Amino acid sequence: MDSDTLPPRALVGRGDDVASILTLLRDPAVRMLTVVGAGGVGKTAVVAAVTRELVTSGTDVTPVDLSGCESATDAVTQIGNTMATPPESEKPHVVVVDSLERIRSEVRALGALLSAHPHVRLLATSRAATDLSYEYRYVLGPLPCPDPDGAPNIDASTSPALTLFLDHARRVAFERDLEAQAHTVASICRQLGGLPLALVIASHQLSTLTLDALAARIEDGWSPNMRGPADLPDRHRTLARTVADTVSLLAPVDAALYKVLAVFDGVIEPRALSAILADSVGEPHGPAEVCSPHAVVDHLDEFVRLSLLTPVPDRTGRRTPAFAMAQTTRDYGRQLLRSEPQPATARTAHAQYFLHRVLDGADLVGPAADDWLTRTDGDLGDIRSSLRFYLELGNERAVDIAAGMRSYWLARGLLQEGVHWLTNSLRLTDDRRSVPAVRAREARAVLTGAASSYAHALAELDECARDWQELGEPTARARTLVDLAAARFEVHGFDAARPLFEEAIASLDDADDRWWAARARSLFGASAAATGHHRELARSTLDRAVEGFRGVGDSSYTNVPLQQLGRILHEDGHDTQATALLAEGLRLTQDAGDAWNSSVFLNLIAEIELGRGTVVAAATHYLESLALAAAIGARPRFIWCLEGLAVCLHDLGDSDYAARLVGLAMSIRSTLNLHDWVEFPARAIDLTGILTGPPSNLSVLHAEGFRMTVGDVLAYAPQLVAARSARRSRQDRYPDGLTAREVQVLRLIAAGSTSRAIATELVISIETVGRHISNLYRKIGASGRADATAYAIRSGLMDH
Repeated sequence: MDSDTLPPRALVGRGDDVASILTLLRDPAVRMLTVVGAGGVGKTAVVAAVTRELVTSGTDVTPVDLSGCESATDAVTQIGNTMATPPESEKPHVVVVDSLERIRSEVRALGALLSAHPHVRLLATSRAATDLSYEYRYVLGPLPCPDPDGAPNIDASTSPALTLFLDHARRVAFERDLEAQAHTVASICRQLGGLPLALVIASHQLSTLTLDALAARIEDGWSPNMRGPADLPDRHRTLARTVADTVSLLAPVDAALYKVLAVFDGVIEPRALSAILADSVGEPHGPAEVCSPHAVVDHLDEFVRLSLLTPVPDRTGRRTPAFAMAQTTRDYGRQLLRSEPQPATARTAHAQYFLHRVLDGADLVGPAADDWLTRTDGDLGDIRSSLRFYLELGNERAVDIAAGMRSYWLARGLLQEGVHWLTNSLRLTDDRRSVPAVRAREARAVLTGAASSYAHALAELDECARDWQELGEPTARARTLVDLAAARFEVHGFDAARPLFEEAIASLDDADDRWWAARARSLFGASAAATGHHRELARSTLDRAVEGFRGVGDSSYTNVPLQQLGRILHEDGHDTQATALLAEGLRLTQDAGDAWNSSVFLNLIAEIELGRGTVVAAATHYLESLALAAAIGARPRFIWCLEGLAVCLHDLGDSDYAARLVGLAMSIRSTLNLHDWVEFPARAIDLTGILTGPPSNLSVLHAEGFRMTVGDVLAYAPQLVAARSARRSRQDRYPDGLTAREVQVLRLIAAGSTSRAIATELVISIETVGRHISNLYRKIGASGRADATAYAIRSGLMDH
């Protein structure tokens, strides 16, 4: 069988594209259709599939390949000759042109040919549209990649990029179980932007590299020179060659600009590019005539036309254009930049620009801080690049950037990453007591405390407070005292923390530092609420905190006071008000992109639902919270989510899996050395019902839980909850309308516990215990402990 009779290879993930192009070609108004896309996106393969369908349907097709043409004139001549040749039949005639970008300087001549041959239709592939009035465009994008925040178990059949990679990888690495490493393959697909040619070339490397080594190579930016299969066209043998073909179509000034664009790691805004070019004027990659923002936009339009850039949605609401560059395109630009005599000039200007972007937003509060956080989401890749650049140079500006990112690391839950950058940058400074170094050390301590326990950060915060005192910075010291007091409370209790909170609030009020004063009151009120003995102090302080945040226009930071006020309302039996307050806080944190506090609100709402008996809703919220915690790497939060979910599943009738979840939570506690730790003060999760049963059986279940992962839970538990959702809710299981909390109190009463012992066991105040006892006595008609105990035994509540 010769090559012309070989069956075509399956076209992965392009069925909809082929169908859409065929539909357009059936429209009589479409005389010219150009399939536009980046080099290597698969335009030729898609049009070849369309051509086969056209031939099958009876259309007369004549192919023209312009990829080898040396001049635009030759390209026009070749198309003209084809159009002038009469078809062999009276069938509809379509001329299929590959690499139409070769004709760019002779576009008018192509328009004249179309006018002269009205019965001929043109189907073309091109890296850029012609802008002829005849032209309809079909933009072919990369293949969809697996979502980085998607399901833990990735199914290759639902991801065209993954399918294409694995299809070609099996040809050179058939003996390896690549499906078992689907997450690594998915990461490679995302790094390569789903570009089909890049996926084919990358998969070909598995003949000499392991999958992990390939992922590292691509991440390091070595991808342009990787070679693909030998039967690829010359222009597609390497990604460097493919991108170079497109770059060769740029004017000289744009070819120089391309190298500067390649310095960016994230979204490219004209304002940022203009500033970086202004700092680079006089260098080969800093053409002065491109420096104004308006001129930059005009030049970037050419990059978009050639598919070297793609427009991205506005992130700031300011209606400013923004663009993105694929990694394969960026890597080749950086390769060109490294070959220049002074390659660091553009990188220096880039790093300085993003240094100032960070410092300009580091101390913002209120809506301005929210805007900064949103912009920083798009700039994060460039900020990381700037940090790497300064670290490579041993430049202490890395300390300024890392410390300035403190509020971002916290708001987005990137705690471990923040600690990593801060630790590495602090190694560059010899003076631990300089202002930048103290800022960085304080930021590291706060992130460390949030990521694990403030017990690990207490000493460093104490030292930073003393350093601010010696540096003569009273306001900075007061701000540090807020975090130090929170740490002191966690480690040594309310009485040790109270003087620090009060000193900080007084100093911040004197300095009219209203946002930080509100934050201090927020944490002070939360600490007071946790004791159970300072209820009025907690209420008044938390109310003032909410008022303070709203006074500076920063409703997003009302999360801590809203969480605590919601918990107090719940304890007082006002669940409807509590849920409404917590739902408001959840909406605010979700709008602000605050995954950390969204997770807390979800857990608190789940606990109210548990008390009401709406167990399925509670389990759903715990699972959503667990997914958020997993996404931001907040491992201590796993404990709260898993223990709450375990109670839900136990109530839904799956005690074995609930016990496994307890085992996983115990494993995480052990790993993090948080054996008796409770993340949210006075949180109410009762595990006693799950921990009963034969000790040997329970040990086996816990051991199985130790071997599980959070990913396992997120993959399996949602199905389990759905399957169990038809079972009776907890409210149905308890007689006389008793809530879950009231049953807990009743069991402890029947076991002989005093009110104080009950408060200690359930981590609630004695006053709250008294309210629960009054409510449950009223419901069951009991006049005292003896009646209550008899009722508990008679109703079978002691058997759970």
